[in-house]
Amino acid sequence: MKAALVEAAWSASKTRSFLGATFWSIASRRGKNKAVVAIAHKMLVIAYHILKTCETYKELGADFQAKRRSVTHEELMIKRLQKLGYSIQKSEEPSSA
Repeated sequence: MKAALVEAAWSASKTRSFLGATFWSIASRRGKNKAVVAIAHKMLVIAYHILKTCETYKELGADFQAKRRSVTHEELMIKRLQKLGYSIQKSEEPSSA
């Protein structure tokens, strides 16, 4: 079962999906071999929840992590600057710097 999951994880890493994006996110920090094992584990967890709840799999999309990360990262930077004593005013339009 481990070999099948790892093989499926390698295949998932080459797709433009949630699992593919997660693979490249982990691979950039930990390396490809550890990332593929993490994706295999994530696939096993997904399969468990599908069987447990009898629901269909809902693809989150390749940009799911980027959407979550950008908001969190932005808020973190604002809090850091405010902690240093800067006054931050958020504008609606991104500046062209």
